Amino acid sequence: MDHRLDGINLGYSTKNIPIPTNKDYLKCIITKAEKFMKNLRWKTFFFLNPDITSEQKETFGFKSGKSPPYIPELKQFEDGMLNLVQNIEFKNAKNQFQTQLSNDVDNIKQCNNLYVAADKTTNFYQLNPDQYNELIEKDITSEYKKAPASTETGIVNEDKNIATKLDLSDRIDTTAKTEAFITLKDHKPNFKNKPTCRLINPCKSEIGKISKQVLERINSKIIGATHLNQWKNTDEVINWFDNVKNKQKCSFICFDVCNFYPSISQDLLNNALHFASQYDEITDDEINIIKHSKQSMLFNKGSTWCKRGNSLFDVTMVSYDGAETCELIGLYLLSQLNHLNINIGLYRDDGLAVSHKTPRQTDLLKKEICSIFAKNGLNITIEANKTTVDFLDITLDLPSATYRPFMKPNNTPLYVHKDSNHPPSIINNIPESINKRLSNISSNEELFNNAAPPYQDALRKSGYNYELKYNPQRSNNNKRKRTRNIVWFNPPYSDSVATNIGKKFFNLLDRSFPPGHQLHKLINRNTVKLSYSCMPNMKNIITKHNKSVIGKSETKLETDKSQKDCNCRNKVQCPLNKKCQTSSVIYQATVTREDNNNAETYIGLTENSFKSRHAGHLSSFKHETKRNATALSEYIWTLKDKNINYSLKWKIISKAKSYSTSSKKCNLCTEEKYFIIYRPDLCSLNKRNELLNSCRHRKKHLLCNIKP
Repeated sequence: MDHRLDGINLGYSTKNIPIPTNKDYLKCIITKAEKFMKNLRWKTFFFLNPDITSEQKETFGFKSGKSPPYIPELKQFEDGMLNLVQNIEFKNAKNQFQTQLSNDVDNIKQCNNLYVAADKTTNFYQLNPDQYNELIEKDITSEYKKAPASTETGIVNEDKNIATKLDLSDRIDTTAKTEAFITLKDHKPNFKNKPTCRLINPCKSEIGKISKQVLERINSKIIGATHLNQWKNTDEVINWFDNVKNKQKCSFICFDVCNFYPSISQDLLNNALHFASQYDEITDDEINIIKHSKQSMLFNKGSTWCKRGNSLFDVTMVSYDGAETCELIGLYLLSQLNHLNINIGLYRDDGLAVSHKTPRQTDLLKKEICSIFAKNGLNITIEANKTTVDFLDITLDLPSATYRPFMKPNNTPLYVHKDSNHPPSIINNIPESINKRLSNISSNEELFNNAAPPYQDALRKSGYNYELKYNPQRSNNNKRKRTRNIVWFNPPYSDSVATNIGKKFFNLLDRSFPPGHQLHKLINRNTVKLSYSCMPNMKNIITKHNKSVIGKSETKLETDKSQKDCNCRNKVQCPLNKKCQTSSVIYQATVTREDNNNAETYIGLTENSFKSRHAGHLSSFKHETKRNATALSEYIWTLKDKNINYSLKWKIISKAKSYSTSSKKCNLCTEEKYFIIYRPDLCSLNKRNELLNSCRHRKKHLLCNIKP
């Protein structure tokens, strides 16, 4: 197969957001309004019912899937919210940059190839599905092997056991089977003729969210007791550097752990946990949670893979607790380096130390550091007796006792364009944030001015007329932090929306809960806030496109020629024009009275085949005990009670995917709500209060509903 590749550079950051279609925006604001109203209902319910206390248990951030009860006191406000969402007005917001984004989005969607990102540059490469599959399968088979069905079952069952012990099995989804993907290492020699890839496994257990919080607590206790230098950001490195005494008489030892994440073994983690138990009480259940979250699987084209060897243990870079695991290992390693009596610190896989010893003694320290890491099964690249080092995004210089910004070679900064479809607060803050950042990592104005030109050019190319000036402002970590019980409404932002959503929202809030209202103390401008969220950016759009291309390719391969769109014996009587086996659809029923030809319409959805849902409707029309099953059955029974004949026609009006454990969204439910709210002419029988109905498709993905 010809692998010769030509790169595509979009010329802007993929964090830029294009103007969405009106329908995409409206579907997004539906989900945001729904989430806000559910949260507000729960808060109001417990306020009005103080005797009914909410569950006093640690939920680790997992949300309940239950629908909140109806609150009569919120009816006026909820009707106003529905009216606000229904009456969004749009305007033309195109400009030169948005036109470019729009054209690029159209080209991407019309392309039958995948857009594969480069590993360390801003390039993309077009690969057809066959090329992509060959490359990813080569990488997978070199590191992984096919896993038996019992492997996945065992992991899911243990997930359920852990969730059940914590009483969270009705809140936690099964592990999302997110498929692996690759990026291309176009910085490697002879790349165009012999491309190499980085395999990325995005599959991560939900139990990792619990492990993350447990590890955060453990790491915090260790740092508090030992004061080891486990850095979390560049500012902490600078503070450490500032406190180094007699810099001119020191030298650096700089090292990097090779393949840190995949090199962490189960034995190393066990040793680190044993070390941590000296500073924090870690229960057996917590140890089990931490270890189990490292049980890793990889998914590709419907197949399950696991690491070669006899263990499923694997610390992946995208796992929820991967960073915290590395920090725990780092603290354990730092404790083993304590006896060397050097000022040393770690940021994930990057280490830095200063030595006051002679060059010869420093070389011996270097060998000792290598030996300690090797004993723990880790390889490092290390340099000693350096007076200047590039560490993270700064260059530290001992002779001059200064630090300045560092940028990797051939790295060009890209910023969000000023005409990107971001909220204005974000756009306006970008130049100031860059200026503040560069100032804070420059020890003086001269070094700032020397480093500023490439960043200044990047700002100008992104449309900003802002001059970078040296203005250091160290953050105040002692600032008082108050936690408030605030309910947030996060409507999506778009330049194409003419309606002032924020103004209308707060006017509605003031009208619905004026001073003296029973709920004014609970619901007011201090307890309810609005902050705009963002629509999908170019990276999201490219990722979605790639999944679509791969999905079409797999569907084409797996299509069974014997499978039929209709299995009705009498095709003429098929309720859906020989398409009754179609699944994941929004359908419409039109009921026409034969006495006056008046027609009423109803919209519904089904995740299963339409034919199975159609059978359910027919059953509700036949058995009076089911007359209230749907708004459609209620109307049919009303006609039957009056002996009015009717005709019934069905058609599909849209298709969408049901609940996904990876995105935590149900596009099928959102699509139905879109038609009910914005196309009432298509669904005269549906009730508008269906906005707050919980997604019924999530239930089968909850751990509590998984059968052993």
